[in-house]
Amino acid sequence: MKIETLTTAEEALRSLSEKLISIIGQSRVNPFHIALSGGKTAQTLFKIWTKEYKERIPWDILRFYWVDERCVAPDDDESNFKHAEQLLFHPLEIPIDHIHRIWGEQDPNIEAERYSEMVKWELPGYSDLPRFNCIILGVGTDGHTASIFPESSNLLTDRRCYAVSQHPATGQKRISMTGPLILQGKHILVPILDPEKKEIMEHIVRGEGDFPALYLLSKAHNACIYTDQII
Repeated sequence: MKIETLTTAEEALRSLSEKLISIIGQSRVNPFHIALSGGKTAQTLFKIWTKEYKERIPWDILRFYWVDERCVAPDDDESNFKHAEQLLFHPLEIPIDHIHRIWGEQDPNIEAERYSEMVKWELPGYSDLPRFNCIILGVGTDGHTASIFPESSNLLTDRRCYAVSQHPATGQKRISMTGPLILQGKHILVPILDPEKKEIMEHIVRGEGDFPALYLLSKAHNACIYTDQII
């Protein structure tokens, strides 16, 4: 696990973007399979991509998937897909067949199975699990990543590709990438930004606590954190 500390959140996201460009160039694969996360950090990243990286990232070879999704309709304000569609796909005119969204409006258990099988079909396999070329992970203040919360730590070792999770406070169901699939990712890029993330960054840097994010990042072979938090 590497850590890059930048002065501002925007600089951290630009550094992440430059790394993505390098990864794509070095991989020489087409298509390039990338899994996106949701949340405020992802929305800021999408805005930077459309404003500053429209001509620099080879969008035509990218195929988009999700790390996790809330079990809501695609036009719901809580939908990760909705924000990506509005801030990234529509402005850049990404073809619809390059976007593989999680159907959050469907039965969660059926959809988790469907999405798992679709990912296996679309991505190259590696040791019986598919491998994403790049995964962009988020980390919450409680140490969750994807939708693997401390209360659903069984998903850290679940051998399915995607499974149903539940937010511990709201009870909202989500469909989440599991730990083994995350660890299969060839490159894992992790923006951890804003003052409220300082405490969890300290735990990750020091290797302290029982947090899903710490578990995965400590085991990942090629993960890099991009942060504006000086520890």
